[in-house]
Amino acid sequence: MPRVFIAIDIGDEVRRRIVEAQGQLRETGADVKLVEPPNVHVTMKFLGDVPEKKIGEITDALRRAVAGTRRFNICVKGIGVFPNLNYVRVVWAGVEEGREEIVKLHRKIDGELQRIGFHPESGFVPHLTIARVKTARQKEKLAGFVREMSSTDFGITPALAVELKQSTLTPKGPIYSTLARVDLEG
Repeated sequence: MPRVFIAIDIGDEVRRRIVEAQGQLRETGADVKLVEPPNVHVTMKFLGDVPEKKIGEITDALRRAVAGTRRFNICVKGIGVFPNLNYVRVVWAGVEEGREEIVKLHRKIDGELQRIGFHPESGFVPHLTIARVKTARQKEKLAGFVREMSSTDFGITPALAVELKQSTLTPKGPIYSTLARVDLEG
């Protein structure tokens, strides 16, 4: 069963700036696993392990959800964490401009997926995961990094499509491949 999620890919310039921030994050000495640069994306919804035969249904649901949605820009700005600075599990880059469009698109995707048996998601926050925290080592330096980078501007990237991605887990980390791509309207 493929392990799948839905995402919006980002442009090279924003990716380059995020990689620079990941380098600074690594220098804190915090015990983090950085997301590989090609794997950084705007997370729309994680679906988990899905039967192969359901992939076509999910793709059709995405097409219905995306219909009528025009391309838009995403301004990637600021570093934050889930769930909070006292107990950090994920370090992310935030979405400023384009946030409303992403939330609206997420609602449509959630609605269409609910019709085919997936549970809706509550508390959706548009973000780009840049690292996962393994232990509390150098917790204070990590918190300092987050505070220092809280308003860093990573640039603007166009939202051109919504993609259904497969995540294949390997000992070196996940490898993502695109199963379906639904373009937004030009």
